Amino acid sequence: MSMRTMCRRTVGMFGAVGLALALCACILQGVRAMQPGQGDALLFDDGLDPAFQSWSFDAAVDFAASSPTYGGSARAIAVTYQPGNWGALWLVRPGGDIDLSGYAALRFAVHGGATGGQAIRVQAGSGVNYPAANEVLLNHYLPGGPVANEWRVVTIPLSDLNLAGGSLGSIALQSSVDSGQPTFYLDDLRLVAGQTPSPPASGVSATIRIQAAGIITPVDGRMLGSNLPAWLGRGRFEDEVFRRRTVAAGVKLLRMPGGSWSNAYGWLSCEMGADQPGAEPCYWPWAARPTDFINFLRATGAEGLWVVNPNGTSKEAAALVAFFNGAIDDEREIGVDLRGTDWYTVGHWAQLRAAHGNPDPVGVKLWEFGNEVYGGKPSAGGSLCQSWGWEDVWTCDGTEYVLGKGAGATRREGYLEFRAAMRAVDPTILVGAVGYEAPGDPSNPDWWNYNNWGLKVISTAGASLDFYSIHPYPYFQPPANNAAGHAEILAKPQSQWRTIRADLDAAFDVFADGRRAPIAVTEYNLVSVQDQDNAQLMTRAVNALFLADSIGQAIQQGYTLFNQWDLANGRAGNGTEYGLMHEDNGFYRAPQYYAFPLWARFGEAMLPVTTTLDAASELSVYAGRIDATTLSALAINKTSGWITATIAVEAGSIEGGLLYEVRAASPAAQSVTYNGVSAPSDALLEPPQSIDAVNGELTVALAPWSITLVQLKLQESAPPAPTPTPTPGATQRVYLPTVRR
Repeated sequence: MSMRTMCRRTVGMFGAVGLALALCACILQGVRAMQPGQGDALLFDDGLDPAFQSWSFDAAVDFAASSPTYGGSARAIAVTYQPGNWGALWLVRPGGDIDLSGYAALRFAVHGGATGGQAIRVQAGSGVNYPAANEVLLNHYLPGGPVANEWRVVTIPLSDLNLAGGSLGSIALQSSVDSGQPTFYLDDLRLVAGQTPSPPASGVSATIRIQAAGIITPVDGRMLGSNLPAWLGRGRFEDEVFRRRTVAAGVKLLRMPGGSWSNAYGWLSCEMGADQPGAEPCYWPWAARPTDFINFLRATGAEGLWVVNPNGTSKEAAALVAFFNGAIDDEREIGVDLRGTDWYTVGHWAQLRAAHGNPDPVGVKLWEFGNEVYGGKPSAGGSLCQSWGWEDVWTCDGTEYVLGKGAGATRREGYLEFRAAMRAVDPTILVGAVGYEAPGDPSNPDWWNYNNWGLKVISTAGASLDFYSIHPYPYFQPPANNAAGHAEILAKPQSQWRTIRADLDAAFDVFADGRRAPIAVTEYNLVSVQDQDNAQLMTRAVNALFLADSIGQAIQQGYTLFNQWDLANGRAGNGTEYGLMHEDNGFYRAPQYYAFPLWARFGEAMLPVTTTLDAASELSVYAGRIDATTLSALAINKTSGWITATIAVEAGSIEGGLLYEVRAASPAAQSVTYNGVSAPSDALLEPPQSIDAVNGELTVALAPWSITLVQLKLQESAPPAPTPTPTPGATQRVYLPTVRR
């Protein structure tokens, strides 16, 4: 970035002490992951609460089963009902009851073993007598009973057990049949703190209708992108918690090496750890090297997008393409650049990559020529630059940026020259140009559109423009951290992304003869300059809802890439943080992190869907197709109340579903629960809830301030999956080819 990145902080030398603290934070975070949510009472986790005793009968019970276990714990409870007497796992607290006035529900994880389908009744009561009077059927909360070879989380409101506000002395899970049943497993048995959620008020309901055979929009996995900045350094890149949580998030594309740093990052000097003759310098020798980026991409399975330093030469950039993508035996000459530096052959740089541990080509197919070049400083970029410019670049003129300027050894090469040199090494790559979301007006070149930067790039680059890159942050000065501010933020995605797309399409129609280049959003978040985010809105649940809705709108509006800023960043002086994870807190997952794993389960096609509530202020819904008989519905509840949603599929019938949920106590909350767990495992192994359909429709309760993904299993007579078709009357979008690693 820039004015943003410099204000994000010149993330400096963390040093040995900082590294030690970070490692301690990682260890503590790992410990916290095994703890109950704040205020929960944990009755079994690796062992039974000492206040309880097992009075089980007609059942073989093992409290030290080592496999399977839930969420990384060491032990679970194995239960095998014996033939005969309606056996039970019965846990009793003879020393006195637990006061339930501060608890809302009984929750546990259950695994069906190799068979699944066990018939179980759950019973609980006060005192030490067998609690047969207060019972519910597990099948009511987990249709079909425990699932074979999978964990499922079951939450039973205490009110269903007639225990709300009462006391607990005894819990039993009893066989519902007078015969033996195969082994099943229990783990993470707890009382959940809080008040029992009230059911949705009468009238707070929605009908969601999915057109399974309707016109679809392809969903490119690279819409789940982020940025990976070099200032995190090699140690953080190699941190296993960071890597595991990146994989679990479902992030598919990582932009490198990081905002404004890209305009000053000398790749070869940074790779070698010291400035190299004739190459751009490395101002931060402690920062991550290109090899560190390669290793992170390979460890996480993500695809890379590299931002080329525009202050170097085109042949230096071509050598970087060779470093990432070249073959060791490729003898093609890159040659001498206009400053007199010999950049040798493609194979020379591939051999350097191999010498540093990566013999095989990486295949980085997506590139950008500079970062926010329109924001150059007047001292280097000239008279068109704004006085408050932030980027260290050589021009603020969109035409010069594309065509270059000067001659001889002092020439500054532009986008077209860089693109040609880079594609000469690898013709399959795509090189994006820096654009701006407000393309401009020829009659009014002013600071607001950076002297018509966008129009100049669009008209000058022409058919050579592989994609047009923008960084739309909705707020420089964010709204207040109150109900009015939250409502404004939550309504923003429904208008912002559509308006930007329409403005850019109109500009391409006029200034590029109707040829619409792909639009890539390579940076976005809620607030552009973190020092302005004094209310820490980017760390709050309101940002998770904003990001989740923004991803849906970006897919719907036909954007090609969508890279959140950023994966992990570094805390600002006011306590806010751009990152999905907080590198200074054991890679704590901020609320915005959890929008990604739900979208990662959405599917590869978006379907038409309608809802009876307002998308800007109440309920935003997106529908997808996962396979021929599995659809999805992703719903964002923007209200303080429960919403009862009935989901139906036109010309189809729903059999059942799995529900994944991210829930916050309020928009201002700085933590959320994932599938009911406040500190989920690194791999997000916490299972979804199972739901049965009734008469071919599914009814779900959407919690306040939540993101819910429901995967819908259709009956076999469901309509076949259609092929992608452009909307009648609409201009077909241009999509980048899929690159698989």
